[in-house]
Amino acid sequence: MNYHAQLSVDDGDHVITGAMAQHADLRDSQAMPALVDHTLENLKANGMEMEQVVADSGYSSGEAIKHCEVRGLEAYMPNFGKYKPERKGFIYNKEHDRYECQRGNRAQVPFKRQQTDAKGHVSRAFRGSSRDCKRCPLKQECIGKSPYKVITESIDKPYYDAMHQRLKSRYAKWLMKRRGSTVEPVLGTLINFTSMRRVNTRGLAGANKHVLMASLTYNLKKYMKKPWKNSRVIALAMELPKIGLRRGLSAIFGLTRGLIGLRNRPLMAFRP
Repeated sequence: MNYHAQLSVDDGDHVITGAMAQHADLRDSQAMPALVDHTLENLKANGMEMEQVVADSGYSSGEAIKHCEVRGLEAYMPNFGKYKPERKGFIYNKEHDRYECQRGNRAQVPFKRQQTDAKGHVSRAFRGSSRDCKRCPLKQECIGKSPYKVITESIDKPYYDAMHQRLKSRYAKWLMKRRGSTVEPVLGTLINFTSMRRVNTRGLAGANKHVLMASLTYNLKKYMKKPWKNSRVIALAMELPKIGLRRGLSAIFGLTRGLIGLRNRPLMAFRP
């Protein structure tokens, strides 16, 4: 069985604030809601808040965007590859829920039905009339051998359109570059120095332990490398309570956060 590690990283000090494992057959976008909740729980336990989320296109989905909005987070993530912000030669009439041709015979392509594909993706289908399209001078260019125009789009297109507009800003472009410099070094360190390249356990619980311990090692190393003025060494021994996996990283993060001094409202960046 293969697993993927999911991480959230603070952009101020590159501290891991959320970590979990998932089955490799699941998409990153399917893991994002759980990872967001896990990170928010860790931050709340340590008196911190999260306002923005930056992720790559692998996390893009209507469900992920909606989940961030419900949690009051401003998300920045490029839309998935099949997204089309516009249809060449057509404009969408929201009032009549249809696409309207701006060339040739000016055909109308109204909404017909909602459909679900084999992967569970729900889309809306718009279909024109063969009577409008068969004599159009642009028929071959527009629809080829098809008798009429068909346009399909995700039911979450309004969320993708809003994200498309948001990512046009200079601030969004700066954030995407910052995400790469924030998360990629953390991921490289985990893979090369904490045995994250391969999980030698069976079961999701064991994979979660592996990811958690690697994150613990990474955060403790950051603490040990933190320069201190007028510091002194104090050796302590304590008995660690038995806690679940979901609370484990929260305790680790709390230890590191208090000693490194994270920002009050960190920006999180996700990476598979």
